[in-house]
Amino acid sequence: MKIKVGIEGFTIDSAHYTLSSPKDDQLHGHTYTVSVEVEGDINEDNGFVVDFNKLRNLVNQTISLWDHKFIVPKKDFEKINIASPFRVDVKLIEAPYPTVEYIGIEIAKHIYNSLGNNFKISVKIYEGRDSYAIIEYP
Repeated sequence: MKIKVGIEGFTIDSAHYTLSSPKDDQLHGHTYTVSVEVEGDINEDNGFVVDFNKLRNLVNQTISLWDHKFIVPKKDFEKINIASPFRVDVKLIEAPYPTVEYIGIEIAKHIYNSLGNNFKISVKIYEGRDSYAIIEYP
């Protein structure tokens, strides 16, 4: 029997731009809210699909890769010139656009790989309060 377990309420504050959307083609930021579900079988040795503490630590580690970053498609990186008196941490994304859909895919993929490719991962990621994507990986 497959069981889903989940944790929610994680946030990422990041900046990006979306050249595919004329309204969003300027640099701007969002607070993303992330929930994660893991689907699998119960491990008979410990009674868990995955230990919530282990999952929470993994999600926190994954989120830290995105939090307070400027998310840039790898293909655009050489075109960007940032000169400032403050630190700019760039998070490169392999996708063509740094949209909530692609950010969610990257988060789900990282969690999936970190858990040993043994589970189905679902990530629900909000961009702001009322817009979200749900990613089922793989």
